[in-house]
Amino acid sequence: MKKAIFFSIKKGFTLIELMIVIAIIAILATIAVPSYQNYTKKAAISELLQAAAPYRAEVELCIYNTNSTTNCNAGSHGIRADAAASKKYLKAITVKAGVITVTGQGSLEGISYTLTASGNAAQGVSWTVNCGAQSDIFPAGFGA
Repeated sequence: MKKAIFFSIKKGFTLIELMIVIAIIAILATIAVPSYQNYTKKAAISELLQAAAPYRAEVELCIYNTNSTTNCNAGSHGIRADAAASKKYLKAITVKAGVITVTGQGSLEGISYTLTASGNAAQGVSWTVNCGAQSDIFPAGFGA
């Protein structure tokens, strides 16, 4: 009588293989998470950019009507009053002497930019943008 020899076939992954897969996932996560956070900030910054648009138009009208930026303040000469925490990422918008300051909140806490109007009715109005140290999250060409 012959003895039957059976080989047991092992199925599954070894511990080393599983550890290698986990290490690869961890490395990818350390790269992806900071990139994603910066991406969400860049997407949220559009809210701050859009919030200043009506103020900018109103300041330009004020300059054309008064021929100066001196009296172009929030709540006067057709410029709406300062806004405070009206949206998810918008903390405040202030207007003083033709300078619009937009400040963020939430994930944009500490981020702000200013739009400074110059000129008069005869020369037209030009704008200067100051993004501060955080200019890397603003769209390319903004403030340049």
